[in-house]
Parts: sequence; structure tokens; C-alpha cells
Amino acid sequence: MRILLAMIRGAIALVTALALYGAASAADVVHFRSAELASKASGQDDRNKGNGFPIWGHLARPDREGSLPAVVMMHGCGGMQQAHFEWASLLNELGYVTLVVDSFRPRSVIRVCTSDGRPTAPAQRALDAYGALAYLQGLPGIDPDRISLIGWSHGGIAALEAVNAKGISRQFDSGFNSAAAFYPYCIPDREFDIPVLVLIGEADDWTPPELCRTLADRNRASGMLELVTYPDAFHGFDNEDFSEGFFVSGASGGRHWLQYDRTAHADSAKRITDFLAEHLMSR
Repeated sequence: MRILLAMIRGAIALVTALALYGAASAADVVHFRSAELASKASGQDDRNKGNGFPIWGHLARPDREGSLPAVVMMHGCGGMQQAHFEWASLLNELGYVTLVVDSFRPRSVIRVCTSDGRPTAPAQRALDAYGALAYLQGLPGIDPDRISLIGWSHGGIAALEAVNAKGISRQFDSGFNSAAAFYPYCIPDREFDIPVLVLIGEADDWTPPELCRTLADRNRASGMLELVTYPDAFHGFDNEDFSEGFFVSGASGGRHWLQYDRTAHADSAKRITDFLAEHLMSR
């Protein structure tokens, strides 16, 4: 019952957020396709593979002129939340074009927190990120070389997958300028050749911070990955809708605690602001 109530609150918050976000930032629903891989097999189902599947997102521009930097944003396993639109609004105020990608509803998916199969596994969602990148690069008023990627939880895994120097990024002629991930599941063998910021709580019992420390150690020599951990912070620390804290079900029958942390949220906002300013605004 507690989980059901949380889902209902989340749905109500999302509807409210869409209305407020649209009014404040003149957000438009835009349509584009997930990126295609050259190795796509003949007759393979786009819906399962992710190649070229039609998806949509919420695009908002700041009230500024010129060739602007942009940020692609990837939601977590529970789909789009009010927190993602609040982040987008902040970034719009700072001068960034934002594209909040909806990977789930175009595929008739609501949430994938208890499973991670097709068609929305992080590897497939990485293709969504590159589809969003190509879409933004084709728009007037956007600098194609100043586009960053930010993901949360499941979307954070997808973001790290998208910019893995030994992975999918090798199959595209252009890529992201930088990337940030909030409380992702860190796969330790990933390597990066662009700046990456990872933010995670020390008390996170869903995506282990220890794995992110291992990932940071692997990338220490290159200096491309910055890891920030927050003492006593849980999964979802930047989402104010989680203020009371509650358990949710995860894969394999696991239960995980979500809770807002005002201090961690404020610090993460400053770090994201500084990170994007360094890598997008200074060029």
C-alpha cells in the first residue's frame, strides 16, 4: 500500500510538473528517433533493439540569444518525475537548452524498477541518448559541440553506458561533451575520455557506492571521472517527493530505501552548476 501511494503521488506530481514546467520554460513535446547502430540485423524488432524507434522528449530553451549549450536528461526506472523537470528549469535559468527524454511511454512502459529487460535496458536507452544528441545537433540556435548528458539511477547507468570510451560511443562520429550521473549502478570496467561526474549517497542500498569508488580508481590516471559521495544520503536524495522516505521493490525481490536529503541536494546542484559551467560555458 505504501508503494502504491508513492506511485500515485508520483503520478500526480508529474502531471503538475508538466503543467508548471511548460508554463515556466515554454517546454515543447518533440519527437525524434533512437539512434541506429550500423550492425542492426535484418528484420530485427526496433521495439526490442532500440534502433531507430520513435520516442519523444520535453524541450525547453532559455530566454537567450546565440548558439547555446544543451543538456540531454535521462529519467530513472520509475519514469519521469517532477524532480527531473525541476532540474531542467534550473538549467534553463542558467542558460542551457534542456531535452528531458521519455524512454518509457513511447514504448508503452510505465516503470522497470523490478526488472531490466527489453526494450528499455540501459544499453538500449544509450541509443535514446544518441538520438536526442542528433536531434539537438540539428536544431538552430544550439552549439553541436556543447551538449552534455545527465542521467538519474537507471538513466545514470544509461548515461555512463553512452559515454563509455570502449563501448557504444565508438560507433558514432560525434558524441557528448561531458556527462553526469546521479546514483547510477557503476559497472567498474568502464573507461571515459570525456569529463564525467558521479554523485551518490554513502547509504544507498540500491546502487552500491563501493562500485563507484572502484570505477573512479580505474579512471584515476586519466582524471576524467570525479566521484562525489554524500554521508548518510540514500537513493533519490535530490527528489523532494521522497522527503518522508519509503521502501520500493527492486529486481530479484529486493527492497530499497528512497529518501530526500536537503544538504546533498543543495551540494549536488552547486556541483552540477560548476561542472556544466566548466565544460559547456567556458568553450
